[in-house]
Amino acid sequence: MSRIPGIVCQLTLFFAAACVCGALPAAEPSDSGWTDLFNGQDFDAWRFHFGNAEAPNDGTFSIRDGILICSGKPSGYMYTKKSYGNYVLRFDLAFKKPDGMAADATPRGNSGCLIHVDKPNALGVWPASIEVQGMYRQTGLILPIPRSLKCSKTLDNEARDDALKPFGQFNTIEVDVNGGDMTISVNGTIVSTVSDCELTEGPIGFQSEGAETHWKNIQIRVR
Repeated sequence: MSRIPGIVCQLTLFFAAACVCGALPAAEPSDSGWTDLFNGQDFDAWRFHFGNAEAPNDGTFSIRDGILICSGKPSGYMYTKKSYGNYVLRFDLAFKKPDGMAADATPRGNSGCLIHVDKPNALGVWPASIEVQGMYRQTGLILPIPRSLKCSKTLDNEARDDALKPFGQFNTIEVDVNGGDMTISVNGTIVSTVSDCELTEGPIGFQSEGAETHWKNIQIRVR
């Protein structure tokens, strides 16, 4: 009987050590500072614009297993209720591969991310903003909306083509925003930049533009 306290003490020390060992990886998170911009459950933090005004989302944007899915119709966009100016945004984007698509086909797949959303209907349904093109063969291309919006931009087509994964697979897009300056990466490769944009803050939007589009891991790190 006199040995029981010693045994209990040894077991306590053993399990304590095991817990410490198991906790070590979690003590150094690789993505410290990142938060979910889209929670994968609801649209409480978002607004919707279709046509000439804000409008209810009647199934254009939906959620399946935590993934944001856009039917592509009608044209419009969802955008955050909050405004942002200095941050890094990242998300995974993929287009649904059409059934029977030929191996040598040139898929289009159209969508995009809107940075610094401002005045509505500045170009058709689209608001004044900087569009980071999501169209598959032009991923990362910078499109000022309207086209007269003042900014300087660059694009490295070769880097983009090398970085893109095959159509239908998820590509990770990262947009590093410092007011009117931006750096856009595709799968870790810088493909385009923006400088001296006259828009320096605003909501973040995602487009519905004719193709079924899937987004996941939509995260932001605010500075």
